[in-house]
Order: sequence, then structure tokens, then C-alpha cells
Amino acid sequence: MILVLALFLFTIVIFSILRQVDIKQLIALSLKDYKEQVEYIYKTVLKKSDEFYESRAKANYKSQQIKHFLKEENAKELKKLSINRWNILKEENPYLINMKFYNNKGNLITYLGSLNKSHKPNEKNYFYLEDNKLSYHIITPFFEKEKIVAFIEFSFEADYIIKQIKEFSNLNAHIVFNNKGKDNINLIEHIINLNNKDGKNIAKMVFYQDISTQQNNIKNTLYEAIAISIALMFVIICILHFGFKVLIKKLELSENSLKNLNLTLEQKVQNELAKRLEQEKILMQQNRLASMGEMIANIAHQYRQPLATLSCIITHISLLYDLNKLNKSEFKKQEQKAQDLIIHMSKTIDDFRNFFKSDKIKEEFNLITNINKALNLIEPALHNHNINIIFDEKDEIKIYAYANQFSQVILNILANAKDMLLERKVKNPWIKIYLQNLKEEVIINIEDNAKGISIKPIEKIFEPYISTKHASSGTGIGLYMCNVIIKDNLKGSLWAKNTQQGAIFSIKLPTITTA
Repeated sequence: MILVLALFLFTIVIFSILRQVDIKQLIALSLKDYKEQVEYIYKTVLKKSDEFYESRAKANYKSQQIKHFLKEENAKELKKLSINRWNILKEENPYLINMKFYNNKGNLITYLGSLNKSHKPNEKNYFYLEDNKLSYHIITPFFEKEKIVAFIEFSFEADYIIKQIKEFSNLNAHIVFNNKGKDNINLIEHIINLNNKDGKNIAKMVFYQDISTQQNNIKNTLYEAIAISIALMFVIICILHFGFKVLIKKLELSENSLKNLNLTLEQKVQNELAKRLEQEKILMQQNRLASMGEMIANIAHQYRQPLATLSCIITHISLLYDLNKLNKSEFKKQEQKAQDLIIHMSKTIDDFRNFFKSDKIKEEFNLITNINKALNLIEPALHNHNINIIFDEKDEIKIYAYANQFSQVILNILANAKDMLLERKVKNPWIKIYLQNLKEEVIINIEDNAKGISIKPIEKIFEPYISTKHASSGTGIGLYMCNVIIKDNLKGSLWAKNTQQGAIFSIKLPTITTA
């Protein structure tokens, strides 16, 4: 009997240890996820702030008068022209400290707001600490003929970033200027270092995660194990009086209880993984909605010519009426022309609406027809910018996949090529599409003469938040999503390489073979 009790006690100890290990592993996973979430949210908020104030600086510089007085270093006129925009920005963001104008040598011309210590600007945004007040500085340089002609700087209190993080994710953070955090055993620090323009650490942003619940779970599991041990020992002593058969049955029940407990822990882990996948899905959907801005521009190009023609018809009818030459036949003729234009414009809206419908099932579709579908949406924008589109159409090629997702990939690559041709002001711009029909695969090549991809290694362009476009127009998610769609959803491959004149993107997909 003593041997059985000793064996039982040993089993209870092992169970308690394993239970503690399981709980600690779950806590470690929670801490890791929280740290990754903090770093992602911080980078996202900082990036959005940079983009917002860089775009405001560029909007200011687009004014010909401001550009003129900035070059002449006329402080009085610069203040006069910028005061209204400054007041609006200050109303939007009470944390805004100042807006500064510098010449090409980095010397301060004038400022709006309160003056803090000025530094010669560079092209890198930074934090600055003065009198225990931390500020964040966003520098926007302006170039002409590849030479810097001026800088515009916005600075605001670093607490603004804390506020944005709170609104974006409901996370709480604090800024401290020493290496001591809160002396509380129930709080775990997640630290992000804040650097000045020289890369020197001047402060840190601290996120505190309350782990009191997890610590209570560990204590509770220990108490639970002790309570179970005492109870089971009493039960075993009683059971031994009635025989080992009853004891074996009780042990089987305990074993089933342990299995259920492990299953519950596994279910919790699966639920957390499902939540993370749902968050990634939401981010991808948000990026898809962001691309709607590009589509609105394409709709505008589609509507410009029909609207102009419709205006001419109305003017023509009015002129005939004024000259008393508007008879019923002529009126019906002009009316029919107007109706045809309106039907055409309505069909354009339907095309765009159908294009953005989510694919639910795979279908067989003609590759050439699908590429033309994407071309029809962007061709007016290309034509408006004198970009020549060349499509070398081959014989009918059919694939089995998600048709709309494939069209969106083609449209995204074409839009990227268009943006680079315009940004680099390429003479005689062109985009060429041609296919290589292999036995069981097809390769779709999209080539341009936009002077190539500067990122090295070139495969990095398919990583998230990597963009070859200017910061004001590129998000760095478009090509990443194209790669995900091609690889995961269409079971193909996507790659890029530079040519002598520009770049070429290639998509390889399996085709439908016919007997």
C-alpha cells in the first residue's frame, strides 16, 4: 500500500509540473504576440504620420508663390501665404509645435508656431529631446534637377504618437528618459527605442502588459494540483479498502479528465491562431479598398470623353432651337446619340462593379479575354498620358482559377508600370504584354521602359512595405498581395527582372490541357 501511495504521489508531482509548463508556454506565446503587435502598430502609426505631414509639405510647395518666395528666402511673404494652412493643421493636431522653412543650405528662413532649437535638416525624420520635452520632426526635402533647393519641417510633441496609438489600437504607452521602468511585478515592459537625427537613443516608448491574470493562473494551477492531490489521496485510501478494481476505474476517470484539460488548452491555442489569421485577412481587405482611389481615376478617364460629347449634343440642340431649325427628326437623332452615351457610361460603371466582386469559386476562363478586361479599365488613363500599350494576343488559352483575382494582379502591375513611367518622365513610354504558351503552363510577361527596378536584391519588391514609388504614392503592399494571390490562390509563380530599358514582370500559371 505504501508503494502504491508513493507511486501516486510521484504521478501527481509530474502532473503538476507538466500543468505549470503548459500554462507558462501559453503565457510566453501571449507575450511574444503582444510584442509583435506593439512593434507593428508603432511602425504603422509612425509611417502614417510621416506620410501625412510629407504630403502637407508637398501641397505647400506646389504653390508657385510659396516656391518663389522660398527660393528668394522672403520670410514675411512665406508666413503670410502659409498662415491659413498652419491654422488648419494646428486645429487638426493640437500637439503640433511648428512648421519651419529652410533654404538649400539648411539655414532657417522662417517658422510658424513656437520656435524650438533648430538643427540643419537632412532627409531623415528623427526625435529630439529638449528640457525633458520630446518632439518628433518630419523633414521633407525638395529637389530641382537632382539638387536640394529647400526643406520644410513639421515638428510635434511625441505625445501625439502615443495618442494615435491609443486611438488606433487601444494600447497604452509612456515615454521615459531613463532606463528604469515601473517597479511592479505584475507589469511586463515592451520597449521601443526613440532615436535622434544622429541615431543616438534619447528616450524610449514603453508599453506595459499586465500579466497579473497569467500569474494568478499559475498560482491557481498549483493550488488546483495540491487540492486534487489531497482529494485523490483520501479517495485512494478509501478505495484500497474495497479493492483494486474500483481504484483502476477511478484512475481511468482521472486520465479522461487530463485528456479533456489538454484538449481545452489546444482549443485555446487554435482560437488565438484563428484570430491572427482573421486580422491578416482584414489588413488585406483594407489594402484592396485603398486601391479604389486608383479605380476612381480610371473611371474619370472613362467618363471624360462621353461627357464632353454629351455637352456638345446639348449645345447643338440649343443652337438649332435658337435658329428655329430644330425639327422633330433632328431632335430624335440627337436624343438617340445622348441615350447611346448614357448607356455606354452605365455599362462602364457595371464593368468596374463586376471587376471588384470577390471570387468565391474557381472557374474556367479565357486568359486573353481576362487580360483585355483589365486593359479596358486602365487604357483610358494610359492613353491620357500618351503611354503606348502593346498586347501581343495569341491563340485562345484557358486556365482554371479565380478570374477576378487574376485581373486584379494584371491591373496592379500595369498601374505600377504607369506610375513609374510618369514619375520618371520617360520619353515615348510604352508597356508591352506578351505570352509564352508552354505545354501545360503559360507565362504572361508585362514589360515597360521605365528604367528598371532600383531595389536590390530585386526579390525584395515582393516583401510587404517595400516600394519603388515615392513615399507620397507608394504603400509597398500591392506587389506583396499580387505575389500572395499568384502563389497561394492561383498556384503559380511571380518574379521580376530588369532589362536594358526597364523591367519585366512574369507570371507562370498552369493551363487547361485538351485531349
